[in-house]
Amino acid sequence: MKILVFDPVGGASGDMILGSLVHLGCPLDYLKTIYDTLGLGGFRIKTSLEKVSGIESLDLSFAIAPEKKNRNHADIVRLISRAKLPTEVRKRSLAAFAALAEAEAKVHGEKPAQVHFHELGALDSILDIVGISAAIAWFGVEKIYSLPLPMGSGTVKCRHGILPVPAPATTILLEGMKVRWPDVEGELTTPTAAAIFKTMTIPGEPPEVTIFGSGYGRGDKRYGDWPNLFRAILCETPDEKRERVYVIEGDVDDMIPEDWEVVQQRLFDLGVLDVVLTPQIMKRGRPGVNLRVLVRDDLLPAASETILNETTTIGIRCYPVERIVLPRSVFSLTTPYGKIAVKEVITPAGERRYKPEFKDLQRIADTKGLPLSRLRKDIEMLIVENSKKEKKKKS
Repeated sequence: MKILVFDPVGGASGDMILGSLVHLGCPLDYLKTIYDTLGLGGFRIKTSLEKVSGIESLDLSFAIAPEKKNRNHADIVRLISRAKLPTEVRKRSLAAFAALAEAEAKVHGEKPAQVHFHELGALDSILDIVGISAAIAWFGVEKIYSLPLPMGSGTVKCRHGILPVPAPATTILLEGMKVRWPDVEGELTTPTAAAIFKTMTIPGEPPEVTIFGSGYGRGDKRYGDWPNLFRAILCETPDEKRERVYVIEGDVDDMIPEDWEVVQQRLFDLGVLDVVLTPQIMKRGRPGVNLRVLVRDDLLPAASETILNETTTIGIRCYPVERIVLPRSVFSLTTPYGKIAVKEVITPAGERRYKPEFKDLQRIADTKGLPLSRLRKDIEMLIVENSKKEKKKKS
C-alpha cells in the first residue's frame, strides 16, 4: 500500500504542500489538465528551485489576475461540483473547504455556506486545495500520515484586522491534533494547511515502511535561520501488496474507431487504474472490441456510467479481482534535455527497474527535433548512470 507522510519541517501552507508534491514528482502538465476542468483561467503556475538551509526545495506560486468576484463557500461548492474532476479529487477538495468554512463560520458567528472571506474564496486557495487533492490521486496514495504542525506566535494582518497567531480558524481546525510551539514569531501554519491536515491525514504514527522519495516545498517568508520548509515523503508498506479492485468489461462491435481515444481519456481523467482495448471476432463474424477497465470500488459507479454513456455497448460485466502491485515511485531526473519523470519499480528479488515517462520523451523529441528512439536510448543511459551514483552514495 502506498502512503504519504506530511512532514511540516518548519511550516505548512497550501502552496508549500503543493510545491512538495510537485518536487516529489507530480507533473505540472497533469495539474494543468485538472485546473482546466474548473474553467477559471486568469492565472499561471510559477515554480523555481531554491535552497533553504542548504536543501533544494521548490517555490510554487500562482500569478493571478485581480479578481472582481469574492466567492463564498456556496460558490466554491458549485464550482468544484460542476467541474469534471475525478471523484476522489472532488471529494477531498470539498471536504477541505467544508472544514475551512465551518471553522471560519464558528469564529465569525456566521453560517458556513455564507462565509464570505477573501482568505476562503481567493483563487489561490482553490488552486492549492484542488491541486493537492489531484496530486495525492496521481501518486495513488491510500493513506496520509501527518507529523505535528508548528504553530508560531505573534499576530497576522488580514481583511478583518489584526488576528493572533495561530489564526482562530487554524486553532479550531487543529482541535484534537498534535501540534508544536517553536520559538518563532510568525504564522507558520495557515488555515488552508490546517484544513488539509484535518481532512486528508489520519492520526497516529506512520507504520514500518520503505521510503521511495521525498519532495520539499519552500515558504516565502523568512524567520532568521528557521527552515521554512514542508516535506512530503512517499512510502510503501512492505506487508500489503494485494489490493481488491474491480474489472468492468464490455463488448462493442459498432463504434467508430476514432471515438475510442475520447473514451479512454475520459476514463483516465476519472481516475481509473487501467483501460485496455482488445480486438476480437464477435458473433456472425463481426469484428469488435473488448473494453476492459480496472477500477477501485469507489469509482465503480462513475466508470460504469461513463462506459454506458460514451460507448455503444448495451451492457457491461463487473466483477472483483485481486491485484498484486510492485512497489513503485516516480522521481524527476535532470538531464541535458531538461527534466524527465522516471518511474521506478522494485521486484520481490529487490531488483530496481526504471522507465522514463513517455509524455516527457515525446515532448522533448518534438521541441528538440530529435528521433524518439535515439532520445530514449540517451535517457536510459543517463538513468543507469544516476542509479550507479545513488548506489555509491548509499554505500
